[in-house]
Amino acid sequence: MPPDLNGRLDFWNIGYPLGALVYLSALVAVVAVAWALYGRSRIWRLGAPDPDAGPWGPRVRAGLRTLLAEGFGHRRLVRHERYPGVMHALIFWGIAVLFVATTLAAVEFNVERYAGWVFPTALIGVQLELVWDIGGLMLLAGIGLAAYRRYVIRPPRLNTMLENGVLLWALLAMALSGFVLQALRMAATEMEPTSALYHPEWAAWSPVSYSIAFGLRASGMTLYAMEVSHFVLWWAHAALFSATFVYAAVRFGPLMHIFVSPLSLLMRTSLTRPKGALRPMGALESLESFGARDLGQLTTKQLLDFDACTNCGRCEDQCPAFASGKPLSPRRVIQDAKAYMEYRAPALLAAAGGEPAADPERSLVHDFIGPDALWACTTCGACEEACPAGVEHIDTIVDMRRFLTMEEAAAPQTAMDAMASMEQRGHPWRGTQATRTDWMEGTGAVTMAEDPEHEVLLWVGCTTALNTRNQAAARAMAAVLKRAGVRYRVLGNEEACTGDPARRMGNEYLYQTLAEQNIATMQGYGVKKVLTLCPHCFNTIKNEYPQLGGNFEVLHYTEYVAELVREGRIKPVARIEATVAYHDSCYLGRHNGIYDPPREIAEAIPGLTLVEMGEDRCRERGFCCGAGGGRMWMEEEGTRVNHIRTDHFLETGADIVGVSCPFCLQMMEEGIGAKGMGDTKQAKDLLELLAESLDGPQSG
Repeated sequence: MPPDLNGRLDFWNIGYPLGALVYLSALVAVVAVAWALYGRSRIWRLGAPDPDAGPWGPRVRAGLRTLLAEGFGHRRLVRHERYPGVMHALIFWGIAVLFVATTLAAVEFNVERYAGWVFPTALIGVQLELVWDIGGLMLLAGIGLAAYRRYVIRPPRLNTMLENGVLLWALLAMALSGFVLQALRMAATEMEPTSALYHPEWAAWSPVSYSIAFGLRASGMTLYAMEVSHFVLWWAHAALFSATFVYAAVRFGPLMHIFVSPLSLLMRTSLTRPKGALRPMGALESLESFGARDLGQLTTKQLLDFDACTNCGRCEDQCPAFASGKPLSPRRVIQDAKAYMEYRAPALLAAAGGEPAADPERSLVHDFIGPDALWACTTCGACEEACPAGVEHIDTIVDMRRFLTMEEAAAPQTAMDAMASMEQRGHPWRGTQATRTDWMEGTGAVTMAEDPEHEVLLWVGCTTALNTRNQAAARAMAAVLKRAGVRYRVLGNEEACTGDPARRMGNEYLYQTLAEQNIATMQGYGVKKVLTLCPHCFNTIKNEYPQLGGNFEVLHYTEYVAELVREGRIKPVARIEATVAYHDSCYLGRHNGIYDPPREIAEAIPGLTLVEMGEDRCRERGFCCGAGGGRMWMEEEGTRVNHIRTDHFLETGADIVGVSCPFCLQMMEEGIGAKGMGDTKQAKDLLELLAESLDGPQSG
């Protein structure tokens, strides 16, 4: 067998066709992985068809962009956690480079041998050895960082020590044996003067292997020992490769995420459905059951999510409920749901095409997950923002809430009371004496019923209209719009709750009833543009009402007012000498990507100094106030989420925590009072600060 173009002998010391058996080793690994994925796909298909799949062309294009940024670029990993992000990137790219090296070697050999032509990369094979060495070093560096983190730093969330340890040591063994194999070949050929393949200048292109080879020769190791060691290690390396993937496939362990996570990213609902929107249930009268009680009521994407989860715990670290000691861990919800899937799937697969499977002895919601964990969720989206595998926790949690609420009527009593109030009074605030028009007194605000001519409909929202503290924000909004000369109208008593709390508590029927009522009212007045004060109203009308035929241009006040400031239609002039720490609302920020407009408003106010809660507590990583997902109307035991967020504010030393959400305003004000800081610290809506600055003397 002649040397290749670079003078290197393919299958040196192994021989051909004996060496070709290595392809069988690779085939075993490929077949094992393919068989495991096929078996798992049968389980995923037990779920309902994904209504968010959409056309494959746009999905693939969007999915590929996501894969490039999240999978190959590691954007989310590095942005959220620098150390583990860099660690994972080094391992990923190290494996990728070495996989390309091995694949190219096989292609070059077989193309030349059986097709008689030279594959282009063979012309620079020696020089490419430097690239392959760099790839190996990246892998070793990543493994070193992983080992240090796992066995020295030992973050509490890394609770899969054995499974991941096996994978880590297998990767280390493959990386080191690869370098040693290269060194043994180089020491016996390119660095051996008596060899026909003697070319020491080529060896320098593989600095790591060259260093090892130099040490081997310096040790006095004989050529025979080198050849025997190379032969044994070559086959051991191939066997280890196959064994690692077979082990991962049989157990469907962490290594399989390199195949499943890209699928999860490709199937993300946010590629076809607005990020802040829940999945609609469709025509309720046609459904045989409500919510998720078994695998068949979850979608294929949700079942895929259970396998895509690597149990890394990043979601858990960001979860406000978990941080406050509640029984919710997003990681555990997904892992426990996966355990149920593995428990339930055999019976369902055996019954496929035949009689329905018998009801399981253990319940997904009650035995594997637990209602308390489900009700603790604020639907803030921090878990999904942190997840690098595209797992979408909120849909799964809300689907199980739907089962509890609509099938079992088993929601917490305070949640049931709020839903009863929405049904009877059109708002969730039981016991309030205020009306939806009380805040209007002295503002000059006009209802649609009085005069329907308008530029924009101001959607006030239940909490802003009916809570005495939040009414100040509504009056401030009226003052700002009046100063800017905006012809706005309100619905007044015709406005009903958007249904956001009902939907996230799992009562889809009540949500649809309220939403259809509001849509009909707005369409009856010919509304085109809606301006909201509440991020929850904003998200629901903008992202969820279109599911029911309600298509409007919807803006949160921060977007609209920031534009008024940019256009010069309003100009803050009175100085407010204070420091403001801005708190990002989850439904304005994470769910809808609005971060800069509220900060533009704050920065436009003379004298006001804007500070952040901290690099890891603002914008995408902002911490929830604790009121979302219907939690505003549920009792909270133990450490309160809003008290943790209040501590974040107090740590900044700022005078005021600025918000742009009525829920956040209430929660932060309660937190400040509970901390005994009510005399020196304040919670204010940005609109209040802006209106105060506008009241100063005008120039020009």
